[in-house]
Amino acid sequence: MTKEEIRAMEAGKELDAIIDKEIFGGDDCVHDLYWVALDEYTCAKCHKQFCSPEPYSYSTDISSAWQVVEKLRSMEDGEGNSLLCCLEIYSDHDLCWDIYWSYSELGNQNDGHKKHRLPVSYDEFPEAICKAALIIKLEGAAKTWDFLEKRPRKIRKIKEAKP
Repeated sequence: MTKEEIRAMEAGKELDAIIDKEIFGGDDCVHDLYWVALDEYTCAKCHKQFCSPEPYSYSTDISSAWQVVEKLRSMEDGEGNSLLCCLEIYSDHDLCWDIYWSYSELGNQNDGHKKHRLPVSYDEFPEAICKAALIIKLEGAAKTWDFLEKRPRKIRKIKEAKP
């Protein structure tokens, strides 16, 4: 997935399913739920059970979107260090949301506290959070891979025993 594809996505079930998979480690299913009994719903595709007709509403509901923020704050790089050091959320008077972040100086994504920004402002706060999370995950994965490829490999030489 590219930044352009992330920006083009609309808030709703598909974006929620991608957030569930990429940020929370869920499955690929875009759940199509049907009612079974009081507070019990089952997905027609994967047969997973839920207690709400809308199990994931990360991109449309602020309380669900805040779970994404909490997850971002606890994310780690491949070395066990905190991924982010700063996550800043701004709004102007027209309630357009901007999200900025910086990578931790302890982690392998350190770029000198350079501020990264969600490429465009969004009117809907939950949608902005979800798109920022996917971009952070995308950039973090790419930087972790670059780090793993570029780090020097330690080679142990085994001394031959002399007779």
